[in-house]
Amino acid sequence: MRILAIDTSTAAASSAIVENGSLLCEFTINDGKKHSEKMINIVNIALENSGIEINSIDAFACSIGPGSFTGLRLGAAAVKGFGQALNKPVIAVPTLDALAFNVYPFHGLICPMLDAQRNMVYSSLYTTRDNELKKLEEYRAIEIDNLIDRLGEFNGRIVILGDAVSIFGKKLKAALPNIIESSSGNLYPRASSVALLAEKLYKEGKALKYDELKLYYIRKSQAEVEYEKKLKIDISPMTGEDIEAVYDIECLSFNTPWSLESFKTEIYKNTAAKYLVAKLEDKVVGYAGMWIVLDEGHITNIAVHPEHRGKKIGDALVNAMIKTAKDNNVKRMTLEVRPSNWAAINLYKKYGFNEYGVRRGYYEDSGEDALIMWLEL
Repeated sequence: MRILAIDTSTAAASSAIVENGSLLCEFTINDGKKHSEKMINIVNIALENSGIEINSIDAFACSIGPGSFTGLRLGAAAVKGFGQALNKPVIAVPTLDALAFNVYPFHGLICPMLDAQRNMVYSSLYTTRDNELKKLEEYRAIEIDNLIDRLGEFNGRIVILGDAVSIFGKKLKAALPNIIESSSGNLYPRASSVALLAEKLYKEGKALKYDELKLYYIRKSQAEVEYEKKLKIDISPMTGEDIEAVYDIECLSFNTPWSLESFKTEIYKNTAAKYLVAKLEDKVVGYAGMWIVLDEGHITNIAVHPEHRGKKIGDALVNAMIKTAKDNNVKRMTLEVRPSNWAAINLYKKYGFNEYGVRRGYYEDSGEDALIMWLEL
């Protein structure tokens, strides 16, 4: 089993070839040049020095983030290209996993940190357990002071590594005497670690087709953030003029959508119904509905147009629904959600909804249960 891996998640770029758990070749360069100028060269160097033809590679791997937006895209594009051209599988390795693997099997806490700018880092926590690298927390972007507070909860040795060490290393070591810094050779993600983890993922059946490879950024690029800041989300009561747009979003969002007539009934005839729309630049991009009966509000549906998801429109709608409920003297709010819809469940939990029960076989299209969620106001 031969795997060629690429890492371009930071300022350093590297390539490596692993065969049956043994590292055949690794090449790393951190000379300040753009990854687009390095990519083919570092791959060719690995192939030439290991004496292997690219056709004999069994799978291609890359780190998928978090990290440099541009660098990650270049690495993924190269691996996808190899996979497509040679009809070989590709393997996605989270960058923080690969970075932590640089110091495996360190017996203590492993804290990889990548610079996320604005006094933040991308990080997670790992340890060695049962002869394997174990991730203890989810990947996240976290302010450095909050990370220091979190690390302060551990008494044992903590090794830090990653490109953020050059920025925050002194601060961490001054705050926590049990912090140690990894060697300079392990500070950056390495393609050898990507390759070795990729081999494990391959054996676990987690190889992908080239067009299935997705990057994992954790948060949007600064350009996307700045663009979305310019977009003001306007929440307003739904009117008859909004029904067609709302119906389009409904059809794009659900397997068994409400009919157009149902929305007309809600707006024109149902006195218990309260519906809101979210607009960007006067275009309807999301909506939410609720029935208010006595002191209880039941959320019927919330949906955001697929092209505008990830812009906090769902947050704005849930917030507005809660405010509408309070304005109408509602004491509690309920809703049903598919247990498989983790994005919606996490959104509701963020605003205080708790799991309350289950409605068996609630969804007619699939027979899936419905999770009941409840919020006391």
